[in-house]
Amino acid sequence: MRSTNLPRIGSLLYFFLASGTVLAGAVYSGDVRPLYSFNQSPLIQIYGLPSLGEARVLAQDESDLALRLQISNNFTGARTADEYLNLDGELHRLTIAWRQGLSGGREWGMELPYLWHTGGFLDTYIERFHDSSNLPQGGRTDVPLNRVNYQYTRNGADLIHVTHPVNGPGDLRLLGARQIGNPETSGLKTALRASLKLPTGKEAELLGSGSTDLALWLSLATTRPRDQWNVFGGGGILYMTEGRVLPRQQRNHVAFGSFGLSRMIYPRLTVIGQLDAQTPFYDYTHFRQLNSYPIQGLVGARWELAPRRFLEFSVAEDLIVDTSTDVAFSLSLILPF
Repeated sequence: MRSTNLPRIGSLLYFFLASGTVLAGAVYSGDVRPLYSFNQSPLIQIYGLPSLGEARVLAQDESDLALRLQISNNFTGARTADEYLNLDGELHRLTIAWRQGLSGGREWGMELPYLWHTGGFLDTYIERFHDSSNLPQGGRTDVPLNRVNYQYTRNGADLIHVTHPVNGPGDLRLLGARQIGNPETSGLKTALRASLKLPTGKEAELLGSGSTDLALWLSLATTRPRDQWNVFGGGGILYMTEGRVLPRQQRNHVAFGSFGLSRMIYPRLTVIGQLDAQTPFYDYTHFRQLNSYPIQGLVGARWELAPRRFLEFSVAEDLIVDTSTDVAFSLSLILPF
């Protein structure tokens, strides 16, 4: 990052932090919000796998704008007599998302990401962490640092080949939701959510999948006070048309789910723990990177700067090794709009 950008970035941060200074007596959100997360593996993030989202649908007079940055580091590979896979690189994903509440407990919105497949900067820190923790490097020290090398070869055919930094817009997502159920009788808020992913990204550069994907899922959360432990979770199914990334191996549907706990530990500061899981996206392979069941563990915190103004940070780790990105960092800013 160029130093000439630092004053501008500092001014922007000051503006957002200053916006958190409000008058006493302001009413803060009591909603349980899952962490924004989905599998960032280079061969999975191209599809329309959604983040769980809130169990509360925005009211008719509410809208919000979110800016989300996800940085994920990938290093895994495998080889058999007829297959070769290498995923070595870093993905930076910047997403702008907007939602608007409608009448009748409904909501709509959209998300547009911009992606960078790059060598990044995390390799050195991950290797140092592994050394200091006496963890195995898994071959990291045997290859150059901070490179992009995504390759998959099958029966001599080169099916994926991205070996230089690329960037561009990803696949556009259209969002919808409807509030269902009665939290006063059930003790749960429940939302039926949907997303439609359109093939706007370049699949040859792993910026998109070339498929049109429809996801339907439920998001649920308890309605206890924020200073007590609240439980959230949900799940659904993702349907995909045939894409242009490994089309002969791609499944046409995937099930997914999330479960987590949250609690306010300090005024306006909430901690969250979360698990994300899904079924495989690919068949006809011996590699667990493609045909296994990923589970990610996340920890994070959310600071409510002012009513309905949030700053969120999380870290995700692959609990089933090699099935999702090694580590992913996420930073989100959500503002009423």
